Amino acid sequence: MEHTFGSILRNIRLDAKIGLRELARFVKISPGYLSDVEMGRVPPPSESVILDIAKVLNVNKARLLSAASKVDPELSEYVVRHPDAADFLRMAKDQKFSTKDWQKLIQLVRIVDLGKGDTE
Repeated sequence: MEHTFGSILRNIRLDAKIGLRELARFVKISPGYLSDVEMGRVPPPSESVILDIAKVLNVNKARLLSAASKVDPELSEYVVRHPDAADFLRMAKDQKFSTKDWQKLIQLVRIVDLGKGDTE
């Protein structure tokens, strides 16, 4: 089975036992549009609608945003305010960071974060 945004969303919605019309009403979109999204007839909705859907379905927003190939607006705003973050991401892209590279970096950041308590 194909794992498109729509099919992932539909499976999550069904697991949550929320009807299509009910979800559409909660996130203020039309049931027809939501059906089209789930069936893959239209592209995924905007980031803000995806965040609303994630909240209603009580699912990690990163899961739905990733499935839709979208970026959390919170992160986009951060990168805009901190150009060094964008430069770092470009460097990581150029270096072709692997999942293992990212995991090591996350560990390093956690270690540095833990060390902050010692100096404050």
